[in-house]
This record gives sequence, C-alpha cells and structure tokens, in this order.
Amino acid sequence: MKLRILFGWMLLLLVAATWADVSAPEPELQRQNYTAAIAAIRANDEARYLKYFKQLDGYVLRGYAQYEFLKDRVEKTSAPAIRQFMRENAHTPLPELLRQKWLHALADRGDWSTFMREYADIPGDAELTCLHLGRQLKNGERTAAVMQRIEQLWAAGRRTPPACEPLFAAWSKAGHMTSEKVWDRIRSAMEARDLSLARDVGTYLPAKEQVWVERWQAMHRNPVRELESLDYPVETPVARMIVKHGVVRLASRDPEEAMRQWERLKERHQFFGEDDDYVLRNVGILAAQNRSPSALKWLSAVSAREDDVTLKIWRIYAALWAGEWETARRFIAALPEEEQRSPRWRYWNARLLERKGEKTQARELYEALARERDYYGFLAADHVGAEYSMQHVSVEASPDEVSALLARPAFAAARELYTLGQIPDARRQWQWAIRNLNNRELQVAAVVARQWGWYDRAIQTVALSGHPDDLDLRFPVIYRGVIEASAAEYNVDPGWVYGVVRQESAFVVDARSEAGALGLMQLMPATGRAGLRRLKLGNRVDDALLTVEHNVRLGVGYLKEVLERYAGHQVLATAAYNAGPNRVSSWLPAEARDADIWVETIPYNETRGYVKNVLAFAAVYEHRLGKRPTRLTERMPSVAPRANGRS
Repeated sequence: MKLRILFGWMLLLLVAATWADVSAPEPELQRQNYTAAIAAIRANDEARYLKYFKQLDGYVLRGYAQYEFLKDRVEKTSAPAIRQFMRENAHTPLPELLRQKWLHALADRGDWSTFMREYADIPGDAELTCLHLGRQLKNGERTAAVMQRIEQLWAAGRRTPPACEPLFAAWSKAGHMTSEKVWDRIRSAMEARDLSLARDVGTYLPAKEQVWVERWQAMHRNPVRELESLDYPVETPVARMIVKHGVVRLASRDPEEAMRQWERLKERHQFFGEDDDYVLRNVGILAAQNRSPSALKWLSAVSAREDDVTLKIWRIYAALWAGEWETARRFIAALPEEEQRSPRWRYWNARLLERKGEKTQARELYEALARERDYYGFLAADHVGAEYSMQHVSVEASPDEVSALLARPAFAAARELYTLGQIPDARRQWQWAIRNLNNRELQVAAVVARQWGWYDRAIQTVALSGHPDDLDLRFPVIYRGVIEASAAEYNVDPGWVYGVVRQESAFVVDARSEAGALGLMQLMPATGRAGLRRLKLGNRVDDALLTVEHNVRLGVGYLKEVLERYAGHQVLATAAYNAGPNRVSSWLPAEARDADIWVETIPYNETRGYVKNVLAFAAVYEHRLGKRPTRLTERMPSVAPRANGRS
C-alpha cells in the first residue's frame, strides 16, 4: 500500500514537472532561446546558434537573431536565402541593413548582374549609389536621368567615395562639366572649410586656372596678409569671390577691420553691386552676432532678395539690440506674411507698439498671444497679467485602436526589443514602425509608448502627430524623486531642472550627442569627471553619466555652478549650460539690456532656441508638478553689463 502511494506521488510529481515544462510561458521560453542564440553567434558557435534558432519559429524577434547570424556571412549566403530573409522581415529595418551589406559584398566579388537586380537606394551610402551609376554607364545607359544624378552628387559639395570619380570623368567627357560647375563645387568646399576637397576638385580645372585655387586657400588661411598684399587683377567672378571670401573670413574675427579693408579695396578695384551686397550681408550678420554698433547700418544697406529671410531677421535683431524701435517695426513688416504671423513677431510687434505708447493695440496683441502655450505666449501673459494657458487636451485611444496597432508585427517587434532592453534596436524598430502612419495612428502609437513606459518615444511620436496639447504625453513627470532630491540638494528650482532635461534629451537616458555629451542632462565627460571628483564618487565617468541618479545629480550640480557664476540669473545660466560660460560672458552687453532682447539676439541659433524652450518648459513643468508657474519675467531680470560682475 505504502509503495503504491509513494509511486502515485512520484507519478504526480513527474506529471506536474512535465506539465510545468510544457506550460511554461512561451514568450519567456522564446526569450531565453533568443538570448541563447545571440550569445552563440557572438561566441562564433554556429552549431549552438542553429540549435536555438530552430526553436524560434513564431517568435517576433526570430529575424533579429537571423540577421545577427547573416550580417557577417553574406558572402557565404545564397541569394535565395537572402531574398527569403528580406521577404519575411519586411516589417523591420533589417532587410535594408542586410541589403546594404549584400550589395557591398556583390560589388567586391564582381557579381554585377545580381548587384543590379537587387539594387535599391540606401540613404547615406554614396559608394553604392556611385557603383550603381557606374554599372549603368558601362551598360550604355547614358540617359539624361543618369547624368542628372551624377551632377547632383557633384553639386552636393561633399567629398565622395573613390567609386564616384569615374562617374565624374564620364560626366565631364560627355560635356556636362563646365568651369562654372567646378568653381561652384570649389566654393561649396571652401565655405565648408574643406580645403583638401577644394584642392582635389581644382584638378578638374585647366592648369592655368588652378593657381586661383591656391590663391583662394591662401586667402582662407591668412586673410589679413592676402588682402593687404593683393597683387592680382580682380575682374573675374572667381577673383572677386576670393576677395569677398577673405573679407568675410576676416569679419569672423573683426567685422570693423573687415569693412575697412573692403572699403579700401573698392577704391582700388572694380567690384559690382552684387559684390557689395554679399559683403554687407555676411559681414553685417557677423557684426550683429558680435553686437557691433555698425551692424544695423551695414545690414540696412543690403539690397535684400525677397526670399532672404535670414537677412531680414538679422536686420530685426540688429535693430532691437541698437534700440531702433521704429526700424525694427519696419523690418518686421517686411517679413513674409506667414512669418509675421508667428508668435515671435506678434510678440515683438506688441512690444514695439507698447514702447511707442500705443498701449491699447499692444494689449490686444498680447491678449491674443497669451492664449498660446509657449515662450512668447507666456511673456505676453505677463504683460497683461493673464494666467498661463496650458491648454491640456488628452489624446484618447480606444482599446480597439490600441489592439489593432499592437497586432502589427512591426510594433510587436519594437515592444519585444524594448522589453529585452535592446534599446538602440528598439528605437530603430519603432521609427520603422511609425514611418508611414497617419496623424491619428501616430497619436495612438504615442499612447502605446507611454503605456509601455517608453516616454522618449511617446514625446517624439506625439510631436509628429499634429496634436501638441497632451501635456501627459509631451511633458511626462518621471524621475521625480531623483530630480527633486538633486534640486533640493543644490537649492535650485525643480521646474527649471525638468525644463533642461526635457530640452537636452527628452528623457532619452542613453542619449549621446555628436559632441560627446551623455545622458539625460547631456553632460560632457570633462564636466562629469569634475563633478565626480567634487562629490568624491569613484564611478567611471561614462557609467555615471548614463545612470539616471548620477547624471541628474551631476547635471544639477553644474547648473548650480553656472547659476552662481551669473549671480542667480537663470537666463544667463541656461545659456551657459548650452553654449559654455566663456561664450555667454562674451555676449554680455556694454550696458543693461532687457532680458527678452538679450535672449532674442543671442548669436547662436541653437542657444537662442534652447533658452526659450527651457524657460517655457520650466513653466509647463511647474504646472505639471502642481505648482503655480513662476512668471517668466521673474526668471528674466535685465541683463547687466560684464562690468557689474557677471563674467
């Protein structure tokens, strides 16, 4: 009896164990097999990879495992197998990535028939474009469309791969390369400061013209010496461009001296009205960026093209800085009508009317603008004592809409990658999934991203959807404990900190800028190292900056540092966080300026937009934190001169 009972229990346990094995959550088992397959690939263990890969049938990331295997084996993989992979994974960006590697492999081994059959434009891969065009030429396809595509590559002004050189030779031989087109490319290269490219392009010129490339490069390297010792005639367009390049190059250091040189040269050589406009425009903009009193005079003298909005805006900036209010109004009125209707110029029209004493008209403009939820709307509200208009309108997504979206393989793959922590792959998959969605589908996708806790994709996706008013999606209150603790530690405003985080990274924890800044608050490694030493933390700087807690603490510490440097002036501290304290100190006025004028005339486009956004975002975040937003005018006292101690 006891033996039968014992056997019965053993049988039950065995059945239970078997049942537990077969009923284990399939997604988790598939994830384990997927992870094991990836590990096998990285260990170069093909047999183990195949073992786990066979168990991935039906798994949404099966193609990702297969791509990891195929990407370094395209030379050994048959064309039918690659085509099958691309068909089965059309819901991902992987076919394009594999096609790119495959096309390069086909070109390397000279399989041009397959290359031409499988070719598709790969954005950013000029070598493949040139190889494809080269084969078209070899096949006798010298059509106008082919020649036009070659000319586009030529005119782009960037260095191209060696595979493009035979194209340019054929294009030239066909009579399409003119001296003017060569000089246009040289000019583009010189303006981009790519002297090496300009020199190489110069080899397409007749030998007697190549001396002008040397003169242009000499002018670029030492404009003072070359302008002073100019010993060649300037009657040709190229010669005049070289001289103008030198004058503008000098103006980047000393606009006043550049204009003196230009006036001297005009007395000795013949230039034309278009030359004078070029110099006045470019030197004038540089002078406006340097706060030169002469900027307005020079910019006003330019015969402006109707479509030159950049010139027209810098004229306004120069007039505002100079305090020439009527001139500024006249220049605003000269902007295209659509530009005039923007919040920026509606605000400045009101400000200028107010200065002129036309307070009723100004108030009408302010009251209308105060309904907007942005930097200018908040400033306008301050002028009329109105509450800030936050205009929150939620995006609602029905369960059916969400289910329909999640049923798409592209979103299922993005979700699984995000769940597994493969964040760069997940972001790329997400971008692929949303690329062709309409506005309503984008709104639903943003809601889905928020449901997953993927706040940076929710922010980015709703921004594309034409629905700017869901504050929950656009301004999520996350990492609140970390941000408020660091703000309290350094006695700074948490709304301001949130504004900086939202502008810097939009909550992308692993954000990396081209300049090397890292993390939520986009700190440079040198700044991070200094902060780690100050706090006596032994972490590796990259690890620290890519960790939420450390990044925020170090970032808020640096915010406090620049805030103290500028005596508590948040506008200057915000600008310094973006552009660096030395630059901001060089932008301080000779005499006090209203802060809105100082912000509007910041020389760097990026920093100008950055400061406006951070100030506006700070107000929104205070509202989101349940506080009454601090008035922007309270954050924006007048900007005192450097002599008053802010340097």
